[in-house]
Amino acid sequence: MNTRYFKLILLLPFLFSCSEKEQLPISESLGKPEVVTNVVIEPVAGGAAVSYKIPNSEDLLAVKCVYTATNGKEYEVTASYYENKLLIQGYNDTSEHTATLYAVNRAQELSDPVEVKFTPLESSLTKAVKTVTIEQDFGGARFTWRNPEKAPLNIEFLGPDSTGQMSTLNIMTSDVDQNVYNIRGYAPVLNNFSMILSDNYDNYSDTITAEVTPLFEEKLNKKNMRVMNLANDKSLTNWEGRDAYILDDDHNTFGCFITNALPGAPATFDLGTVAKLSRLVIHQRIYNFGANIAYGHGNPRTFEVYVCDHKPDQSGDWSEWTKVMDCEIVKPSGSPGSTVTDLDMDVAKNGHEFSFDLSQVPVRYVRLVFMSAFGGATFSNIADVDFYGSIEE
Repeated sequence: MNTRYFKLILLLPFLFSCSEKEQLPISESLGKPEVVTNVVIEPVAGGAAVSYKIPNSEDLLAVKCVYTATNGKEYEVTASYYENKLLIQGYNDTSEHTATLYAVNRAQELSDPVEVKFTPLESSLTKAVKTVTIEQDFGGARFTWRNPEKAPLNIEFLGPDSTGQMSTLNIMTSDVDQNVYNIRGYAPVLNNFSMILSDNYDNYSDTITAEVTPLFEEKLNKKNMRVMNLANDKSLTNWEGRDAYILDDDHNTFGCFITNALPGAPATFDLGTVAKLSRLVIHQRIYNFGANIAYGHGNPRTFEVYVCDHKPDQSGDWSEWTKVMDCEIVKPSGSPGSTVTDLDMDVAKNGHEFSFDLSQVPVRYVRLVFMSAFGGATFSNIADVDFYGSIEE
């Protein structure tokens, strides 16, 4: 026999065995299931919570709810027979709606439909839209909004591109209550900045737009700065570290607090000029003799920011200082332990930014108090600290 035909004959049973199988019910039918009863509807934000009594059917598998959301799409929610409740979500209005409940048996048969009516409460998306503000900020615009129910919302930020055309500058997802986002890099001329919010059910807000003239911002010249070393400060000149290294713009050098300096290790800066501060940027020490130590090995995690509007006493008397910020460096990926992603590294290499409130009065003296470090270390190393704002004198 020709070898090619022989191989084909051998393959025929295999080919037939790989054909698509019919999706069969889990078991034989014992009859169409009875309907759910005692249905109770509780309106919630963007939907409704539905509870019910399941039918006393031997082969009951689940309860299914079918409904059409505000976006016109049909959704199904299924709860197992161990549950007696399910959640309808996806509405972005407060009109009356109808959903249909079915009991489902193991033979995939549906009960007769049970229609329920409900009026959703105001959605998380609508609530968030009402709180949006877009204000002038240093070098751009500051976007703020609330999300008290901590629903996952998607936010698209828009502003002029390099040609002056409105374009998408960034898209992010947030499920936290109080949100602040800054767009920077613009000259102090009038521009439009916008944002669009959406949820996970394809509901979108209108485009929210504001005319904003960014405030002038520049990176303050480190040649004019110094680490003051007040009496109750902790020295950063330990091991290979030096105080001056955190103001040298070289991210391969660093200052280092010695073991047991944390929590509560202050470092005080004379900016060399009075400035209305817009932000500070902390740079981690990323490499230690070639090894990647980002988000570990004593890199700072939490710290406090204090300011003083006059030359402070050398004693470091805390009564002269006003606390203006609590800061935390966070791995953007949320990865546990020593796991560091490419996203984490990109952020670490650019530095971690913390914005001052726009109402902050101009100051010359800033004090950072380092409270904790990654890995639970009681020492800490900092590669660099940058300050931004506008000089007042």
